[in-house]
Amino acid sequence: MTPKCDDCPQREVAEVEYRLLDGKLRDLKERVEKLETTMARGVLLLVANLVGVVMTLAQEWLRS
Repeated sequence: MTPKCDDCPQREVAEVEYRLLDGKLRDLKERVEKLETTMARGVLLLVANLVGVVMTLAQEWLRS
């Protein structure tokens, strides 16, 4: 069993690396959330445009 060392240099390096990794993961999470929001808006716009096209085609079909 290895002795526990609270002031080992390796522990300090590991803590710094952990904080950097944590920050990068948070940044990645924010970017993914923004991407999801943008994609959801895009899908809603596509659906709205499709509904508009269908309505226009239905009106033209009913007039003829």
